[in-house]
Amino acid sequence: MSKLKLWMQAVGVFYLVQVVAMIVIKGPIRTLAPENTLDLAASGDRLAMFLVDTWVAFGIEVGVIGVALLLASRVPERGKVLAWTVIGIEFLKGPPYDIYMIARGYEQAPFIIWIVLHSIIMVTGYMAIRSSRTVKA
Repeated sequence: MSKLKLWMQAVGVFYLVQVVAMIVIKGPIRTLAPENTLDLAASGDRLAMFLVDTWVAFGIEVGVIGVALLLASRVPERGKVLAWTVIGIEFLKGPPYDIYMIARGYEQAPFIIWIVLHSIIMVTGYMAIRSSRTVKA
């Protein structure tokens, strides 16, 4: 199995686990939002509902990328542009968002963990793409 295929499968599954955490468990809201946010959303508070709905939309986006990675992993050499796209998303959206949230005064630990995860995905993705290059004689 190629490293690129394995990377696409691992990241695809990781993204789908995130979907469950974001949409089903509502982990980010439970962890980072004020304690009663989900209760407020359930009672019809529009701002709390907007927060929940925004995380659902983000979860759907992550899910689409995860499914695309799993499908592309069937022929990983043809999915390099998707792998580069994921690396780009991780680079441009991941740590900058986490740093922004830390700067805004949120608890640092979850965002530092995410910076590490984004970095792992970026570095291992680059290494997987690089290892899949064919050498021409």
